[in-house]
Amino acid sequence: MWFNRDFSNYIGQMHALPIKVLKGPRQVGKTSLLEKLGRYKTIYFDDLATRRFAQENPRLFFEQLNGAYILDEATLAPEIFPELKRRVDETRRDSSKPHLDIWITGSNQTLLQKAVSESLAGRASYFDLNTLSLHELQNFDLPNFFLRGGWPGLCTDLKLSPVRYLNDLISTFIEKDIVAAAGIEKKEAFGKTLNLISGRVCELMIFSDIAKNVGAEVQTVQSWVELLAQNGLITRIPCFSSNLNQRLIKTPKYIFNDVALAVRLQGWSQYEPLMTSPSFGKLMENVAISEVVKFFLNRGEPHKLYYVRSKEKVEFDLLIELPNQKFIAAEIKSTPKDWTPEQLKLLDSLKLKVIDKWVISPTPSLNFKNSRVVEFKNIWDELEKIC
Repeated sequence: MWFNRDFSNYIGQMHALPIKVLKGPRQVGKTSLLEKLGRYKTIYFDDLATRRFAQENPRLFFEQLNGAYILDEATLAPEIFPELKRRVDETRRDSSKPHLDIWITGSNQTLLQKAVSESLAGRASYFDLNTLSLHELQNFDLPNFFLRGGWPGLCTDLKLSPVRYLNDLISTFIEKDIVAAAGIEKKEAFGKTLNLISGRVCELMIFSDIAKNVGAEVQTVQSWVELLAQNGLITRIPCFSSNLNQRLIKTPKYIFNDVALAVRLQGWSQYEPLMTSPSFGKLMENVAISEVVKFFLNRGEPHKLYYVRSKEKVEFDLLIELPNQKFIAAEIKSTPKDWTPEQLKLLDSLKLKVIDKWVISPTPSLNFKNSRVVEFKNIWDELEKIC
């Protein structure tokens, strides 16, 4: 079973440098998506013979390649990156040389970004792919989505156990690959940090509190959180401020780009007890915000998302910045409720060009006096109308 990926609809509109890097966690379908386009030949560097040839003689290796191609898991052969740099520079000097059309994919973003930044700075464009969005899945089933998320493997084979699948992903990709690439020595503290972050989705991320609980320095915990964001697992949602410096230093919130990973890290294996737990509301908020994140990522565009909170602790969940300094303000509720007068007053105080006020909910409802309801399954369509 193949899910049509929104990213593939926008590739033709993305202006890019000769080398294109498609980032994203393991098992989200990066190489499969590019192969589905039908115009690229894939070079798999997890093949030992291919990798050895590329490492021993990278120039001869590339001379034998013609046309457009994908370099899958390219960080396994780091010797190819200086050769790629040479070939890009050669085509820039000599217009008679064939135009390069190369995609690089890799799951370990720590190694990938290091390799690209060292050899291909100014020669490569970055793009992101994550798990399937609600829009890509089409048939939105909330209980199923909480447990399986948008992992293509879990969505195509319903016989697979999401508990085992996600446990394997955590133990191999996160606890081994990322930890090894970053040279993390306090592995147990890193694992505890990961679990604590999952329990604080869409809440203020107090790094000092986490550091105290895991027995690590605050700066160390901050670097671990940044590492998880770099590898496409979580996204930082800053607090909005018209002062950029204040925006950067205020306490952020974080979401998991796939809610099922947060659900698994919290220890849930069934939907019914989760639904009645104190965690449910924040995880519901995570689902909605991650859908907005993927809307922009899949179009190859940066996302500018914030939460808003006043000194009096009045807040609303999401502020979406659109082109031309326009904004959408949104509350996320499992049971739709209209915006309160206090929230409206806070929004007015920001003096922004707010073109719409939403209440995002998994269930349909009549629109309210001060806002209108947008169902989870319609988030992509509503944003597409505006963007």
